[in-house]
Amino acid sequence: MKLTEHIELIGSGQMGFNLTHPLECNVYLVHDGDDAIIVDAGAGCDIEPILRQIDQSGIPRTSIRRLLLTHAHPDHAGGVRALHDALGVDVYASPLVARYVRDGDERSASFDRLCGPGGYPEDYAFAACPVADELREGERITVGRLAIEVIETPGHCGGHVSFVLRRPDGVDLLSGDAIFTRGRILLQNLWDCSVAGSCESVTRLASVRPDGLFPGHGTVSIERGWTHIYSAMESIGSMLPPPQLA
Repeated sequence: MKLTEHIELIGSGQMGFNLTHPLECNVYLVHDGDDAIIVDAGAGCDIEPILRQIDQSGIPRTSIRRLLLTHAHPDHAGGVRALHDALGVDVYASPLVARYVRDGDERSASFDRLCGPGGYPEDYAFAACPVADELREGERITVGRLAIEVIETPGHCGGHVSFVLRRPDGVDLLSGDAIFTRGRILLQNLWDCSVAGSCESVTRLASVRPDGLFPGHGTVSIERGWTHIYSAMESIGSMLPPPQLA
């Protein structure tokens, strides 16, 4: 599904556009010229719909060389090994998430909590996967003429990063689960989730003032994406956390 000149939606489940498997997060394909990357890997229960979306986009699979993870929860990272093997992509993640992915560390990535009730197959597991490089604050990755900047945004979970896409005519934010449209965040009863950390990360992202906001679930905002983050900032300014993603 084409969203903008440079961003395709190639995966999205029941908390989004019902484009692929119901447990999927929003999976994005960012491209320019003959270079493309994937942001997040989905749940991995069935990657064939994602591969079909790639083919329908017209972007050759051979152009996709890298896969960037925002965090290690199963709906975002469960498919990383399957896509790594199917497409031959190099995987990039924050140092903490890289360790979880290399080890297939289900407990640290909260697979044991998040994959209980909710439709995951009985034999579902976090398949360990090689990680080519670790992503740190301020690092830039080029995609054709585009630049993707890494911003550390913990709070929803440890090791979470967001990606600022700088294009010739604007700025887009691929925020994972750090911030969603309508100024919402997602707090869960997990060991590494922090209300204070989430609010601090939203405050950092507000300074980006993105044109487009492309979160890990739900709807996207093609223009004026900054208004959604500023809505969250109104709650934070009142000493309250932003509203929860329903």
